[in-house]
Amino acid sequence: MALPTTMKAVRLFEHGGPSVLKYIDEDVPQIGVEDVLIRVHATSINNFDIRFREGTLPRNPIPGRPAWGALPFQLGRDAAGEIVAVGSNVQRWKIGDRVVQMVAPACGKCPLCLRQRENLCTNIAYPGHQVFGGYAQFVARRQDAILPIADHVSYELAAATLWAYTTPFGCNQRRAPARLGDSVMITGASGGLAIAAMQLAKLSGATVIGTTTKPQRREALLTLGYDYIVNSTDPDMPKVVKQLTGGLGADVVWETIGGSQFLALSLASLRVGGTIAIIAAPTDHADNKVEIIPGTIFLFLELNLMGVRGATRLDQELVMKLLAQGKIKPVIDRTFPLSAAAQAHEYLQSQRAVGKIVLLPQEN
Repeated sequence: MALPTTMKAVRLFEHGGPSVLKYIDEDVPQIGVEDVLIRVHATSINNFDIRFREGTLPRNPIPGRPAWGALPFQLGRDAAGEIVAVGSNVQRWKIGDRVVQMVAPACGKCPLCLRQRENLCTNIAYPGHQVFGGYAQFVARRQDAILPIADHVSYELAAATLWAYTTPFGCNQRRAPARLGDSVMITGASGGLAIAAMQLAKLSGATVIGTTTKPQRREALLTLGYDYIVNSTDPDMPKVVKQLTGGLGADVVWETIGGSQFLALSLASLRVGGTIAIIAAPTDHADNKVEIIPGTIFLFLELNLMGVRGATRLDQELVMKLLAQGKIKPVIDRTFPLSAAAQAHEYLQSQRAVGKIVLLPQEN
């Protein structure tokens, strides 16, 4: 069957509210000799998409990364689908293969990649950040920038997995591991990233405390797997965390919200000698600051404060294996057709979602 020459896509031509997302006809991407063409069945949305759409990302590129993609642009860090065409030099993949685009397709050649720090690759171009992402019916990708999806895993689950799970997976492997018997506090418990982090911490045998500004979600979040849920708007929250941890405080905090308020709460909830790993944080607010007294924080309390960035190829491969084995399962709050991308953004911004929101490009 001949492939279509045009497709539906959602693109940004200006920054602003959800209405600037335009559902339009575009040409199907051309592929090179090393590329594959993917018919996208599912792509997820996230808070980065909101900030890109609004134009509130930092003006200067993140150190070690290219500049943000110029308008017009196509968002979508995660995308899953089937291969419908392959370039002449493609050997591994064939038409019909079920694949997901890598969210961190490192070059493998720069000095940091050669130091086995692919998550810090200086030549990386992220889909939905620097190159056109998954908000379309078709995308072209390099043959080394995709991974297989197990036959029994749905496209929706695959599209909700890599970005949410790979950064906390790398955190747990290398930066701030959760060990058997540890207590791990995760901020922003309702988000897809936090739910992913919770599942990974539970796999490690940790007790997980989730924080939320919406205490009415407590029972629903406990059902998802958290051991405890605490109200982060309660001024006594750090005391509650210490009560839940035998008076010590959390061994590890995985910070998925960021900002001065949550970092201050994390510091107050941590045990002596504990670790805070910042997995996600806003970078666009000038007042996003917190006072840190070096002698108290780092000397007398011997705390560890670190960042966690991106993911390696191995992180992404292992996360897809965990998904295939049923050891992790993304929580999908709602799906929308691609034509309703603006409504999906509105829903995400309403803060009603528990888990991920997925767009379905092939749905009429």
